[in-house]
Amino acid sequence: MHPGMFGKALTAVFGALLLVLLVAGVARVAYWLLAPLVPILVTAVALGVIYWFIFRGIRRR
Repeated sequence: MHPGMFGKALTAVFGALLLVLLVAGVARVAYWLLAPLVPILVTAVALGVIYWFIFRGIRRR
């Protein structure tokens, strides 16, 4: 074995590990920022569906 034999493979493994950790960190921050908005979005969608059925559904009949 000569020095530097695993240099490229080791660099690729560390690069992939860094990429996975970076994506996991960004996903964690996005979840932390967007999680409080979920109840508001669910409420808005539910009210939109109720509005659609009440006002749009009656006109088609």
